Amino acid sequence: MSIEICKWYNNADSPVIFMIDDLANVWVDTNGNGEIDIEEDWGYAKDGVNSSFRFLKEVILKDYPDVKVTFFTPVGVRVGMIENSPIKSISKMINYDEETKQFFKSVNDNPKYEIAYHGTTHGKTGSTVYDFKQEWELFNSVDEAVETISKGIEVYKEVFGYYPKGGKYSGYKTNEFSDKSIDMTGFLWWCRFWNKGLIQDKNCIIGGEDLNPLTNLDIKTFGENKVIDIPSTLNGGLFTGIFNTNIKTIKGIAKVILRKYLINKKLKEIQYLLQNKLVISIQEHISPISDMPPESEGWGRQSPNIFDDEKSLKFIFNYIKYKNVWYCTGSELSEYVYLRDAVNLIEKDEKVFYFDFDKVIKETEITLKIFDNNRTLLKLPSGSYVKINNGIVNVPVMVGEYELF
Repeated sequence: MSIEICKWYNNADSPVIFMIDDLANVWVDTNGNGEIDIEEDWGYAKDGVNSSFRFLKEVILKDYPDVKVTFFTPVGVRVGMIENSPIKSISKMINYDEETKQFFKSVNDNPKYEIAYHGTTHGKTGSTVYDFKQEWELFNSVDEAVETISKGIEVYKEVFGYYPKGGKYSGYKTNEFSDKSIDMTGFLWWCRFWNKGLIQDKNCIIGGEDLNPLTNLDIKTFGENKVIDIPSTLNGGLFTGIFNTNIKTIKGIAKVILRKYLINKKLKEIQYLLQNKLVISIQEHISPISDMPPESEGWGRQSPNIFDDEKSLKFIFNYIKYKNVWYCTGSELSEYVYLRDAVNLIEKDEKVFYFDFDKVIKETEITLKIFDNNRTLLKLPSGSYVKINNGIVNVPVMVGEYELF
């Protein structure tokens, strides 16, 4: 073949998605002062003072305009982690009032962002954090799961004007009814597992059964409708332990001395993804704060989170800035994969080819690699021309013949 369909848009080595969990209509007032302090907000403060969304925009992403974010949002009243917590937590639905709806819609309308589905309540509280049950663990049948999802996506549609294209299991926890419930409710894509990059744990129930990184860290499908399964591959706090060190301890001093070695060791995770053309999906939480008091069993800051991982995230973004990557949202990635897998390229002769397909997603381009270096232009079935750059060209999928010049 003198032409082939590229694995990723623009013939990138890897797609890059910045995934942030739990942007929700929630505020956890940890000190009880009745004011939203930095780190306490999950989305309740919208784009206001001390909001986590503003911190993300003005601190984390300020110097990285090409990075795109997929937020995972519980659409209902997001429950706390423990029963009867002494820490006050305010949680409301994303359609609570017009101001709230407008904030979430404005985020989703921005081409740099998208809001994906993350359940309704996220789960059910327990007496300790270990008793907390994630939402998709709670369903006793497929019908029950589908009923809850159906109600949830109606709330989503009310706010955004259409049903969600994708989402993620809360806490990556599931049961035997989970995958079928997603398959039956119209999602194009879903995040099922915390694949954990190259760090594999055979006893990790949320990491899936596939321990081969070449397939575990790549796109898959599941269900009768072939829902696209996007892996979660990179911890946003990959370098946090190196940069946030306590130099008053022997361990901290050692990390400072060995910093270059430790950084290079961690970089192998990103390098592996790039070298093998695998997905780079960076995982974070919008806030480090929960309703668990310091004296409670299992207390701790949510990890990873954009506040603790500021230096780590900036290091990651600086490293991949000059790599051959494609910054995209979960839906943009899935639409390309869907198109890539749905069409066949048929070469009529050395100059002319066409696509064979049943149905495609509108307004989605596909990337082609042209192996004949003498070809510089491609004529579309519409009669217009597109330039071939270094053997790479992005084209809309149309009925009719394409001709190389």
